Amino acid sequence: MLLSHQIVGDIVKAKSIEYAALRNFITVALKRLVREVGLDFAAKIRFTPLYLFYDLLSSYRSLVGYLDPINICSLTNIERIRNVFLMKLLNYLHYLEKQEVLCSTSVPGFFKICEDFLRKMRIAPLLIAERLVQEVLIPYMEYSLKIRNIIPLAILIPEARKLLSRIATPSPYSELYISANDEILPFHRGFEKISYIKSLGSTINYTFLGEMTVRGKKVAVVVKKYRDWKSLKWLPIGLWTAGTVDFTLSAGERLLREVNAIMLLRKSGFRVPMIYGINWHEKYIIREYVEGDDLVKKLHSKDLEKICFLMGCFLAKVHRLGLSLGDTRPSNFVFDKYRTIIPIDLEQASSKIPPSWDLAEYLAFTIVHLKFKFDESFASSLSLAKGYLKNGGSLSNICGITRRSYIRVLAPISPIYPFIAKKLYRELGCSQ
Repeated sequence: MLLSHQIVGDIVKAKSIEYAALRNFITVALKRLVREVGLDFAAKIRFTPLYLFYDLLSSYRSLVGYLDPINICSLTNIERIRNVFLMKLLNYLHYLEKQEVLCSTSVPGFFKICEDFLRKMRIAPLLIAERLVQEVLIPYMEYSLKIRNIIPLAILIPEARKLLSRIATPSPYSELYISANDEILPFHRGFEKISYIKSLGSTINYTFLGEMTVRGKKVAVVVKKYRDWKSLKWLPIGLWTAGTVDFTLSAGERLLREVNAIMLLRKSGFRVPMIYGINWHEKYIIREYVEGDDLVKKLHSKDLEKICFLMGCFLAKVHRLGLSLGDTRPSNFVFDKYRTIIPIDLEQASSKIPPSWDLAEYLAFTIVHLKFKFDESFASSLSLAKGYLKNGGSLSNICGITRRSYIRVLAPISPIYPFIAKKLYRELGCSQ
């Protein structure tokens, strides 16, 4: 009897240790994911149980190395190890959900990061020691171990070559999805189903027009790959506006900002491009191609003041959502046949950018497109302000276009901008 109780106790203890290990691993995996995509975006991420397994596999591989003999033997049995992992996960799923380590979704087979988990990460910033481990120690260990693993490879070259050819290590990104357009879209979409039509000529991001089949219908799409901080477009302006505007140079952050903005605006009833796919690992999105006239073209028509009035209306509605577009140059908008203004470049959209910057940048670049003609420039600025105020925009946002920091950034681009801004300031009674 005593022996049976001891056996039962040992089994319970073993299961407790096994559960704690699984819970701790999942917690680490999800923390890593949240830090990669950001707290705001993490709530939209969906993943399958295989994401956790592939992340475990990827973590083990990076610490032990591709070329370790034990690692090679383990990776050739991925299917068996995967089945064991999924069985363990299923056994403890009830407890994992109860403790909010994992949260299920309305779509069977998909999980999301629990709100309580995100809340705790929001109030517990990354410690310096943790950053040192993640950013310095682990990369150094990975490099050192890869160098060390050259020795066993040299000993086992004939066998290693045969085994390595049989190893296919899946990427964790293949099991990531995003909740968008009222459906779950893959976060790892590839180019294989897109027919290339032509380059759209961007020297900053790799962008091309293509065609793909969506729900049995061929549609035109834009594929946009985000380049990183070396981008010629954002490096100079990022340095020049430091401390003024929250521009980001990171490819990943720009992708997330664009997707966030598209989702928020679509949910709020705005006409924005539909997202068809995202590849987080390679940093590109596939979105709907929007037909219409470049807004710059419309600025040179008799509809100049009408267009600026509509732009003011549009920006006021966006700002009421707590969002600023960040890059409001007229070339980033399309005017369609229904006389609707549609944003097509939202990679700098952020709630941290002052709304007055959107108005200031649009006005400065409009002046450039009008070839610095003072009367036309002022008329367009007045129409912009009228449209903005009519749709609930704040007067203080318009008055804010005369900030010294904005003039410092925009005057070299548009020399008469300071004079137009100050005249509008007086016209609207901002000084009262």
